[in-house]
Amino acid sequence: MTSPIRAFFNWLALASVVGLLLWREHSWQLRARQAETAPAVVGGGGAEESELLATNGVLQRRASEAEARAGALGAELEALKRAVEAAKPAPGPADLAKQFAAQRGLAFKPAPVWTPAPMEAILDKVRVSVESQLSAEAAEVRGRAALAMGFHSEPFDYRAAVISLAQTSSGGYYDAASRAFFYRQEASLARADGREAFIGGLAAALTRQKGGEIPRGYDPANDDEALALRSLMSGDANAARVRFSIADQLNLNFDRSGAPSAPPPNYSAPAYLGETWKFSQDKGSLFVEVLAGQGGNAAVDAAYARPPRSSAEILHPETLYLAKPPFEPTAVELPGSTVGGSAPYFSNIAGELGTYIVLRSWLGVDEATVASEGWAGDRYAVWPGAAGAGDHVFWKTVWRTEADAREFFEQLRRVLMQRFSLPWRAPLDAAAGQFRVDDPQRVLRLALRAEDKAVTLINASDPAFGALLEKAAAAW
Repeated sequence: MTSPIRAFFNWLALASVVGLLLWREHSWQLRARQAETAPAVVGGGGAEESELLATNGVLQRRASEAEARAGALGAELEALKRAVEAAKPAPGPADLAKQFAAQRGLAFKPAPVWTPAPMEAILDKVRVSVESQLSAEAAEVRGRAALAMGFHSEPFDYRAAVISLAQTSSGGYYDAASRAFFYRQEASLARADGREAFIGGLAAALTRQKGGEIPRGYDPANDDEALALRSLMSGDANAARVRFSIADQLNLNFDRSGAPSAPPPNYSAPAYLGETWKFSQDKGSLFVEVLAGQGGNAAVDAAYARPPRSSAEILHPETLYLAKPPFEPTAVELPGSTVGGSAPYFSNIAGELGTYIVLRSWLGVDEATVASEGWAGDRYAVWPGAAGAGDHVFWKTVWRTEADAREFFEQLRRVLMQRFSLPWRAPLDAAAGQFRVDDPQRVLRLALRAEDKAVTLINASDPAFGALLEKAAAAW
């Protein structure tokens, strides 16, 4: 086979010849035009012009032939490039891991056992991992609390929904106990999309290892803080995967066998859980890109030493996370939260994203976004209500400015009226900064505490419990 380098120099030489011929043709055409406009020379002007035109015709034919030969050489050069590409051996898992380590600086130590596995086996390992961190009882409680808070409106299988979202990223799975990395055997590493799938799984495993385990896994005591850490890790993995794919020197070979197959259809998660998962992937990637713009991989690595502690920092890295000092969420406590002999069965933190989701269920994107910005801290608690009547909720949010608190109060008031189909009546807004509903099956107390830059909500399905909750909430 002709050497690609020799073919390239042949092509370059031919191109030089073609250029010279074209230059000569241009010179002859210029001289011909000058001959046409110059005064005729007695006894010889016509013959000289004919000779020039004839010579020009010959040169044009030679130039066309040279162009044809140059095209043929160009096609041969492209064929040689494809042959060289096809002759390159497919990289192995260790090769790709080494390239990734050189680019992002993350690697397993010691190297894992690279283990090809069917995609179904990898998905099953993900399922087992989620189930080990989220018991059926905890999942049932979380699904019930989501309904009470207004994150979702219909009962659903919380555990199955979380498993389906975790399985969406199925490029690989790292088992720390056996130090084995399982990657999809059907996704050929000779293909660019197969390599991207492998790197996606590898990057996710390495960033999770760097970030450490999220306390209580998929049942954390602080959902917002856990989401912020997961967003850092997922965003780092996504951004690193994209950069690897862009730099992949073999990124054109999609024509080989072994294309990655799509994950099988699975349980459809509710919109609010899907929104949370997308947030960790998309907003997390943007967060990491902002950090990388400050100082490359070193700046991203530094974030693992002081991880973001709220979804607000992920959304506003320049003004919150990178502030000097960085933003610290306000701790909101509900001491002595047993009401009428009943303890809350669930308590957690919604964060800026959770606040947005509550509003977005009933408002437009812009309205929900503006009203949730300025979040500084929150906590909600849920108590069991009578069967079929709904549970009871207390939610306190704290804001960075009084204007932020007032904006949230006004928009949450609108949401409550729509959610519970309340026609407006004067008693609902009898006092400034207060929204009160006293119905046999619904007690609402929405209050703006301007001096504390806080908004509180009582949502009870029973007037008697609502009265007890209102009394207890006076101390919160």
